[in-house]
Amino acid sequence: MIELRPFRAWRAAPDKAHLVGSRSYVSYTTEQLAEKLAGNPYTFLHVLHPETGNPPPPDRHQRFLRVRQAFKAFCDEGVLVRDAEPCIYVYEQTARGNRTRGIITGVSVEAYRDGRIKVHEQTLTAREQLFVDYLQHTGINAEPVLLATPDGVAWDSLLDPIAAQRPDHDFTTTDRVRHRLWAISDRRFREELQRYFAEVPSLYIADGHHRMASSAGLAAREQATDVDPKAWCLAYIVPRPQLYIYNFDRAVQGLNGHSPASLVQALSALGKLQRVDAPWSAPGTVGIYLDRQWYAFELPAVDGTASDQLDAARLSITVLAPLLGVADLRTDPRAHFVPGTSGTHELQRLVDSGEADVAFHLHPVRFAELQAVADSGGTMPPKSTYIEPKLRSGVTVYSLEDV
Repeated sequence: MIELRPFRAWRAAPDKAHLVGSRSYVSYTTEQLAEKLAGNPYTFLHVLHPETGNPPPPDRHQRFLRVRQAFKAFCDEGVLVRDAEPCIYVYEQTARGNRTRGIITGVSVEAYRDGRIKVHEQTLTAREQLFVDYLQHTGINAEPVLLATPDGVAWDSLLDPIAAQRPDHDFTTTDRVRHRLWAISDRRFREELQRYFAEVPSLYIADGHHRMASSAGLAAREQATDVDPKAWCLAYIVPRPQLYIYNFDRAVQGLNGHSPASLVQALSALGKLQRVDAPWSAPGTVGIYLDRQWYAFELPAVDGTASDQLDAARLSITVLAPLLGVADLRTDPRAHFVPGTSGTHELQRLVDSGEADVAFHLHPVRFAELQAVADSGGTMPPKSTYIEPKLRSGVTVYSLEDV
């Protein structure tokens, strides 16, 4: 059983909704960030990045205090307004023809601790603690963890009548993504939704492992009980068919002593390799761009766990480590990751420009593979998936200090 917690969100005043929500500030270059901050006084980036115009803070706790103060200023100025009643929020995002509709709600950190919210990535302890400090000192959670329900429970049918109504927010951001949001305080809807989720055995983290872990860490630090807002984590829950999983490709600088011809020879000795006229991949087959030529390479089979069977793991085990000397993708500076949404032309550009010497185009991970890794308690190789929807900070802000 998965429990849902309605909450009173802080969200943008209707006339400013299209201006407030932002991508994470770390996704912007320094120049882009400066441009956004200078050109939009209402972007939530002013909360997330309050250093502009101020001397550098002496430590991260002082920086987090500035975030708290900037958030309070947004509230005092009426940029953000708090809902009068606890709600579950129906949120729909449409991008590149893909539509995702789900619910923004609180989920219990206890469900994460006992394995009902399943993981497929390892988290870094230092980063977890950073986020725990952030949550503790700012008192807000502004970006939901993205969770998916497995097949078998058609709970999303409850959202159809709501989506036929006029939304509270309906706007399109400059990246051509449409956002629609409905704040639902109706008790009968919440109770019916909870009945469906009583039949959901597990949720799967699609994006936000560190955010989920840090919420659990905060609850442990504060010894939060079930009635405490700190015992819950802000989440966006979507049905599995509306989760869009793209590939994450690899590009490598340097051939570890190989020439292009000798690398082709080494690959041919490992498995079936053939020239192709265009980029191509399939489950178990990776596209390789080398010396202005595309190849299709059937990955050799490997023994091991569900994680080891993933194409990204098989590529690392059989090619990247033994042939190119890339033993650890997390730390090797020669390895670069390219999200599949960038297109294979970006791989060709990297190689043709000399920024990389070889590129690998992987088939997207299927949800069943992600689920198998999570169910087995395993972890996926780094940058195995690029998942949409990508959520914006500040659309619904969850207070950790009161309900």
